[in-house]
Amino acid sequence: MSYKTLVAGIAGGSASGKTTLAAALLQFLQQNRPDLAIETMAMDKYFYRGAPGGPRFISPSTGEDLPNNNHLNSADNTLLLQDLQAKLTAQNPPSIILLEGHMLLAVPDIRERIDLKIFVELEDDLRALRRLLRDMQGSRGSTDPHWIATYYRECARVGHTAYIEPSRVYADLIVRGDSDFARTAPLLAGALLAALHETLPKQIS
Repeated sequence: MSYKTLVAGIAGGSASGKTTLAAALLQFLQQNRPDLAIETMAMDKYFYRGAPGGPRFISPSTGEDLPNNNHLNSADNTLLLQDLQAKLTAQNPPSIILLEGHMLLAVPDIRERIDLKIFVELEDDLRALRRLLRDMQGSRGSTDPHWIATYYRECARVGHTAYIEPSRVYADLIVRGDSDFARTAPLLAGALLAALHETLPKQIS
């Protein structure tokens, strides 16, 4: 059978569990449907993170000029879409693309390219604690807990309220970020495979 590529988008707030869910879903699909080619894309790869062209904001508490990683234009959305299109039009395109990122459903041009939209929800306090523990490990710049908490309060929380939380209305499926993804992945995989079958060319009589 020949399918067109299914693009599944996994969105949700910072530290809600998007990346972990995408990894669990990829592992399940690879183990149970080895006949399908699965590829992943992460919006984080396209973030400006202070590079020219990205949005910035002034910290109300310190007066620092800081990169805003929680804005509709925090990532190079044009490049992301170009790379996605390249995968879709490749000679041997993947069966499923798992696209993960917090602003996916908030950016109209990206949202329109997603076939199955998933939103990972988790309460603000739990996400803030997860983010603090994650960033203190040194993978996201400063490890100072005060700096991390301040940036969350002045930027991440603001962006979540303005863009990410409202975008959940576009989701086809909403998943708890503190659920057991080993149990959630098979259910979501079933939804992806059902959607993939719907992409089969319809025969015209």
